[in-house]
Amino acid sequence: MFYEQVEIGKVYKSEIRKPITGTEIDIVAQLSGMDLPGFLDAEHAKKYGFKNRVTPGPYIFACLIGLMAKQGFLADAVLMGVKEISFLMPVFPGDKLQAEVEVLSKKESKKGGGPVTYKWRIFKEEGLVAEGTNTCLFPGQNPRV
Repeated sequence: MFYEQVEIGKVYKSEIRKPITGTEIDIVAQLSGMDLPGFLDAEHAKKYGFKNRVTPGPYIFACLIGLMAKQGFLADAVLMGVKEISFLMPVFPGDKLQAEVEVLSKKESKKGGGPVTYKWRIFKEEGLVAEGTNTCLFPGQNPRV
């Protein structure tokens, strides 16, 4: 999506639901160094009151980016910053995630395109999982040199 197509106040939603698998959690935990017992061992996670092992928060955030990129909203954007992020509910293997963003502001750059700030939310069947505010750089349709 190009900068010129982004509308302030508009809510963009992912049309698909992304299922979270135990294999994904294993891979993300191992690749990132977050190979902690709460992510890899259901019995350990139960010691903290969880019904199963939990998905690492950074992976939940990555799923937001992926869901919205597949929807077209972040397909060509570059993440500039995360202003806030809150994880409100754990995500377990078998949960399905869906995302939405609401555009808060945008500022055109001299070369075309520009930063867009948006509030995002990730949901699973039981409700709101995480939310935050990001800024991404969107390309312009006709970049100026």
